[in-house]
Amino acid sequence: MERIATFNHQNQLVRFMLTAESRVAAAQVQASTGEKSLDYKGIAGDSGRLVNLESHYRRSERYVDEGEVVNGRIQTMHDAVGGMIDLANRVRGLVASLQGAGGGSAEGIRSEAQALMTEFAGLLNTQQEGRYLFAGGRTDRAAVSLDGLPAATSPSAADTGYYKGDGSVSYFQAADDLIIQYGVTADDPSIEKALRSISLIANMPTDPVDTALVDEASDLADAAADGLTVVQTTLGSASATLERTIDRHLEQQLVLQTHVEDIRNIDLAEATTRLSQLQANLESTLSLMKILQQTNLSDFL
Repeated sequence: MERIATFNHQNQLVRFMLTAESRVAAAQVQASTGEKSLDYKGIAGDSGRLVNLESHYRRSERYVDEGEVVNGRIQTMHDAVGGMIDLANRVRGLVASLQGAGGGSAEGIRSEAQALMTEFAGLLNTQQEGRYLFAGGRTDRAAVSLDGLPAATSPSAADTGYYKGDGSVSYFQAADDLIIQYGVTADDPSIEKALRSISLIANMPTDPVDTALVDEASDLADAAADGLTVVQTTLGSASATLERTIDRHLEQQLVLQTHVEDIRNIDLAEATTRLSQLQANLESTLSLMKILQQTNLSDFL
């Protein structure tokens, strides 16, 4: 006996079933992940926009990651320059102590100046993550060597023979349209004056004290302290600019992430309801197929 369901009817039901199964599977993914699709194919209409948003987000992330590293260097340099200012002010105090000092006191001051010289050089050779921060582009070598510093005599002249770096200035591209200059090298005029001032005291004759030398050391220390304050302020400004730029990137990332989620994600309540409806439709289709497969014409005779 022949079944009521014809071949064409059977094929049509199979197609309906396969389509329903596919829709149920897609809805199950959406309901379990909260995303419209696990690949770009499922959001073809928005895929181009999504790619652009994600690319922009990744670029912003790189700016933030690299910016935080650079800002760490700037802050380390800022602190080191602060230490140099303190030492320059200490030299000013030593100079004041030399006024009218006898040979014994002057000898002790000279010894202290020699210690200050070593401490100042240590600040100039500050490293971070293996980079010498005050050496320009030659970050793999110490910025200064006191072996290259001649014993200063009064009147003195500027001499940067101690400097072992180069003249490269450090820049950082903090955003597509923003480049920040932040480098300071150890041959900066303010640094040279500070070292020369210390060297004058560290190598001075003590009996009697050379007043002309003391006066010159005082003038150099004053100029060095003022100049180093400007250098530190410049570093602080660069750090503040970079921090604000990083904050803007982070705020932008929140906006970008919202747009990405709007494209990718689906309302879970809606997805759950739709899944229930699709499952009900699939069950109805399967039930109908079962009925038609089991029904013969003889059942109606």
